[in-house]
Order: sequence, then C-alpha cells, then structure tokens
Amino acid sequence: MITAMFFMVSSAVAEPVTPTWTQLWHGFQSHFMDWQGRIIDPDEGGVSTSEGQSYALFFALVANDQALFQKIMTWTQDNMAQGNMAQHLPIWRWGKTPQGHWGPLSGASASDADLWLAYTLLQAGHLWHSAHYIQIGQGMLRLIVQKEVVDAPGWGPFLLPGPSPYWTADGHFITNPSYAPLFILRYLADADPQGPWRAMAQHLPDLLEDISPHGYVPDWIAYRPSVGWEMAPEGPLGSFNAIRCYLWAGMASEKSHASSRMLRASRGMIAYLKTHTYPPEYINTLSGQAQGVGPVGFSAALLPYLKVTNEKALLTTQYQRLQEAWEPAVQGYSFHYYDNALALFSFGFMDHLYGFTSNGTLWVFWEH
Repeated sequence: MITAMFFMVSSAVAEPVTPTWTQLWHGFQSHFMDWQGRIIDPDEGGVSTSEGQSYALFFALVANDQALFQKIMTWTQDNMAQGNMAQHLPIWRWGKTPQGHWGPLSGASASDADLWLAYTLLQAGHLWHSAHYIQIGQGMLRLIVQKEVVDAPGWGPFLLPGPSPYWTADGHFITNPSYAPLFILRYLADADPQGPWRAMAQHLPDLLEDISPHGYVPDWIAYRPSVGWEMAPEGPLGSFNAIRCYLWAGMASEKSHASSRMLRASRGMIAYLKTHTYPPEYINTLSGQAQGVGPVGFSAALLPYLKVTNEKALLTTQYQRLQEAWEPAVQGYSFHYYDNALALFSFGFMDHLYGFTSNGTLWVFWEH
C-alpha cells in the first residue's frame, strides 16, 4: 500500500496542501468503481468505457495493488473483450441498453484506451514478473496495428481513433492528438521494433507543430493526402480531449528534444494563463478565441506542463485552485470521473510516485 504522501510543490512555489494521491485514489475507488472492478461514469448515465478501465488499471499498477489490478483486468476482459483481450480489442462503451439490459453499447474499440491497456499490461508484466500480462499486452499490440493503424500517404503510420470506416471516409484520415502519448510510443518502439511505433513517435512533434497555429491543440484533426492537415468534421475546438496533450507533454522526458518541441507547439496555453486565472473550457484553435472556464481537472492536467516549463507563478495559481476545490468528504473533486482521473495522473507524477524514462519505460516509487 502507498504511504500517505503530501501533494506539494517545491518550497519556493507553495506550501504543502491537504490532498494526497492516496486519498484521491481511495475516493476514486469509492465513487467510481464497483466491487467487480468496473469504472462507472455517473455524468454519462452510469456507463463504463474502455478509457476508464485503462486508467484505473494504470493507477492500480502505480499503487502496487496486484489484487485490484487483476479485478479490473478480469472485468474489462470478460465484459468488453469477449473474455480475451489478446484476441479481441475491448469495446469502448458498456452500460444499460435501451431494452433495459446491461451490456455492450458499441461494437467498436477506442485506440487511446487500447494503447494504455497494452502499455500498462506490458509494464505490469515486467514489474510483477508476469509472463501472462506480457502475452496479453503483446496480443493487443498486434490487434491495434491490424485494426487501428493505417498508412497515410505522404505521412506514414497513422493512429485512427478506432476501426470504424468513418475515420477514413471522404478521402481523409481523422485522428485525436491526445490518443498517443510520446512516452507510450517510445516504449512500444522498443517492445515491438517491427511495429509502427518508432515512426509514430518521430512524427508526433511534427503533428503538434503543424496543427497548432496559435499554440493550442485541437481535440480532432484530419489529414488529407497531397493536401496536408485540415479541420476535422468535429470542428476546430480544443477542450476535454486536447487537455491531455498538455498533460502528456509535461510528463515526457525533460531532456528530450521531441518533448521540447511539443511544449513549444502548445505554448498558447501558457500565454493564455498569463492573462487569465484558469484554463479555458473551449478554445478555437484556428482563431485562438477562448470560451468558458475549464473544470478543475483541466487545472490538474496542466501541473506537469507548467512545472517543466518553469512557470512557477502559473503553477501556484492552479495548485491553489485544486486546494480550494478539494472535497474532503468525498476524497476528490465532486463526482466527476474525468476531473478525478486527470488529477490522479497529475498528482502521482508531481509527487514522484511514478514517471517515465527517456525510452518511455515506467518507473514507480515502490521499485526504488
């Protein structure tokens, strides 16, 4: 079990605040996880998603909780992947059907969750010496390449959001920039050297530079061969998806030239925070016009990004917001699954409970 650790900034930035990663993780389990290991999103009618399952699996690994890890894994595999994730990518959405039954709500997978699941299984296999987890992770990688990666002429290996024909209709290829963190791609490049991962890792900084004219990353973007990047049918907004791009960029190796390029490509968020207290909820990435105030999870997601860019004053402001928004009675940030998930990623990283080496290998505090 994790000993209680304070969520803190260096003494030059702010005093320690009350919330700890352990408290937040316990609160997450109490409010968003049932006894089977199913993650429930109350904001979406009690559905479960492969994203939620993948994040919880990662947090269980960070906590060194092998029993909970297996419970989450078993529910995900049995209910979302026909009992075998090495042979079937998990569906992305599970819940109550219009007929009143509980079961699959979609037959399609989601590549972001698939990558996180495969990565976490491979890391768990090495950290806990489990050949079984490694085998499943390797099987998932093969399926991801077969079903969710295409070769885009003029660009190269391209991660689709899922296997649906929609993502390649109308002569273009749609992707979500937040779906493939650099550290995951780097690790997979070594774990599966014959796969597309190294090329995808090399292209990721180019992608962010090309699609962020004002320094803001969009949720969705489309690539058209012989033309280049264009606005996706979903529009030019950056919001609940794109906020993860800043989080992943802040968590990548500080010594990496690629991560430095990604931080520069997303510099618009720093400029915005110099004149606004909190991050925006939506921003038009083509015009740079912002709207609304992002939820508390957005502030949490920006902590590693602001730390690595040495924006101490901006970092302090977001920390203060997180301290003020903390709800001790629920050990979290209200009953919003996504806010709490983003905070778990951020708090654990900032408190040095886990991190990533230059090649994307996960390190955890209980191994050091």
